[in-house]
Formats: sequence, structure tokens, C-alpha cells
Amino acid sequence: MRIPRILVISSPSGGGKTTVAQILKNFGFSHITTATTRERRPYERDGIDYHFVDVETFKSWIREGKLLEWAEIYGNYYGVPRENLYRELERGRNVVLTLDINGKRALEGIFGGDNRYKFVSVFLLPPSIEELERRMRERGEDELTIKRRIDKVKEEIENAREYDFTVVNSDLNETVKFILCKVL
Repeated sequence: MRIPRILVISSPSGGGKTTVAQILKNFGFSHITTATTRERRPYERDGIDYHFVDVETFKSWIREGKLLEWAEIYGNYYGVPRENLYRELERGRNVVLTLDINGKRALEGIFGGDNRYKFVSVFLLPPSIEELERRMRERGEDELTIKRRIDKVKEEIENAREYDFTVVNSDLNETVKFILCKVL
């Protein structure tokens, strides 16, 4: 019997993790949509890009144990709904999640030693800081948010050594091929 994969993809903001996760759906991965309290961007869809909820709902999910992991990032809450992940794993499906280093560490702690699943982590390196800035501007980020996120990039990249694999995400097709070769 094939062992379901739990793939965590991380990158700095604008690194392409959400785009890669969406493409991996074409290769049999279920993208586990995380929940957030941040404002929805104009192009984002509730239930697809994130589960957009208010702070009270999110906090009730924490109290009720409905989240496998959660964190406050840039003043907003983010978390992985327990039911969404386990439902797909019970179906024997490979799953992909886009998380920061702390989310990766939390899920690795839960699933890393569980022989029912194969836990794999990939860090997407940006081709350049300038490219990250361009991507963030393209998706409508304001200058203050861009500056704050660029200031954090060095710290995020230093964490890349904790991942099973790193890849420079300069060519989307090559990035996806690399991940599929390493994970499947």
C-alpha cells in the first residue's frame, strides 16, 4: 500500500508557494487550505486560497482543538484545520500545505515519526530580492507591507537548512518537476 505524502512548502512572501501548491493539485495532491483572520485580497477566493474567518471564530477553533497548529503572523492569525488534513489523509491522498517555519516544525513534530505517512518539506528560494518585491507589488501589497516582509527574508532564508529540500523558484515548471521527483 502506498504511503500518503504530507508535503509542506515554505518560502518568503512572494516566493511562489501558493502557486506551486495549486499546480500540484494537477498531480494528485490535495491542497489543504489554511484559515486566516487577515483581510482577503481582491483576487483571493474564500475556501480556495484561505478560509477567511473573523478573530472570534479563529479563537473558538483554538479553544475547541480544531486546529493542528496556529500562529499569529503580522498581526493576523493563521492555522491548519485538523479535520481538513485528516480527511484527505484517511482517503489515502497526498496533501500539500503552505506554511511558515513554525507551522512546518509543528506538523513535522506531529507526523515526522508517524510511519503511516511520509513527511517532506521544501523551501522555495527566491531568484532575487528584486523579484520578490516585484511579485508583491504585482499582487497589490502596499509599500509598508513589502518593506516589512523583505526585512524578514534573510531570517526566513536562514531557516531553509531545516527543510528536506530547497529549490530556487525561478522557473515554475522546473520547480514543480523538482518537487515531484523528490516527493513521490
